Amino acid sequence: MPFDLGVKDQMKHTKLSLQTSAFLCCGVFVTTASASGFRIPEISTAGTALSNALVANPELPGALPYNPAAMAFHEKGQLLVGVTLVQPDISVKTDAGNNSKSEGKGTIPIPNVFASGRINAAWTAGVAINAPFGLETQWPDETFASFAGPADPLEPEHSKIEMVNTNPNVAYQFGNTSIALGINRYHVRKLIFNTQAISITGSGEDYGWNIGLLHAQDNWSVGLSYRSSVEVKLDGTVDATAVGSTSSAAKAKVEFPSLLQVGVRYKVDDKLAVEFDVEQTGWSSFDTIVIDHNSPGIPNPITSENNWSDSMAYRLGATYDLSSTNQLQFGYSYDETPSDDNFFSARVPGNDRQMVSFGLAHKQTDWTIEFAYLYMQADDRKIASSTPFTGGDANGTDAFNGTYKLSAHLFSFGVSTQF
Repeated sequence: MPFDLGVKDQMKHTKLSLQTSAFLCCGVFVTTASASGFRIPEISTAGTALSNALVANPELPGALPYNPAAMAFHEKGQLLVGVTLVQPDISVKTDAGNNSKSEGKGTIPIPNVFASGRINAAWTAGVAINAPFGLETQWPDETFASFAGPADPLEPEHSKIEMVNTNPNVAYQFGNTSIALGINRYHVRKLIFNTQAISITGSGEDYGWNIGLLHAQDNWSVGLSYRSSVEVKLDGTVDATAVGSTSSAAKAKVEFPSLLQVGVRYKVDDKLAVEFDVEQTGWSSFDTIVIDHNSPGIPNPITSENNWSDSMAYRLGATYDLSSTNQLQFGYSYDETPSDDNFFSARVPGNDRQMVSFGLAHKQTDWTIEFAYLYMQADDRKIASSTPFTGGDANGTDAFNGTYKLSAHLFSFGVSTQF
């Protein structure tokens, strides 16, 4: 948003105010490679293989991080350890003719862990550790021509978020139905929101809750998983010394969205099972960001409107038992984008996207080794805003006009055992 910055001859303060305002307002989140917004739904190897369609699966250990109510259907304790390697490809061809690729890490590892144990015949407890949001973009200098000249220091550069979710749960089974309750601890380890000349780092943590339900009878099972939104209070530092200011403290609140997933699974025969899930991510919570800081000559607080909408995802997964020890897994997903062109930011250049995936699980006694591959392709996104960029918040302006492309390869490896 533009700001009234006062006397025109105070050029130094004017530039600093514009730079920091645009930096903080535009750089609130980073892009993700495999789901809408900045979501990373792949929190197990089986989930990656099935395009995350397993909320109603009472059999696979890889379903437990998605719906902890499934713990009650496993007679033994479970331990899963895995890692997903994300290789994103993000690029833009601006209306000015510049062709640029995001220069973030070529391969990003995302680990996941889940452990559960039986308390008695009815109760089970477990804990998941994963990273459901994150990744990064990093645009080279002079990617966006509107920031040339005096505005160059406020051009978006490096955006990154590293977060960990620790999620303990308990599940109770009655008959063919189970219910699980848990706590989500969102720990934002590091945020980086840089322009070409101003940087900010921050961290924080807060808590939310989740509930899961699963009912399995004969060849059918239905599941539900809901995770509340989590508002994390962030403490960080703005470093504007490169433009003649100082390093100062900054505070903000970031609300991660709620997640609702509902699914139904059917076992066609002893070998083939198919599941269909519908998922809603509550991105409407990503609305207005308010940032308090201590930098002199800069509006306080700074606000930025994003006005995202809740988005839907439709997921289909299938498993086929080749033998008693080997299982093939396939998946397809269509994810809607939550962002509107009127508030588009190059830091989150997503669009509607499709995913296809497959995997192989090999079981030997109490151990299972898994491999999965997922390919994500987003629709090209053409931004043609008629709103001129005049400084301040560049979201939704012609500063980001161009065509954005986004795709990603995901490779996942996992090992699980029961005890």
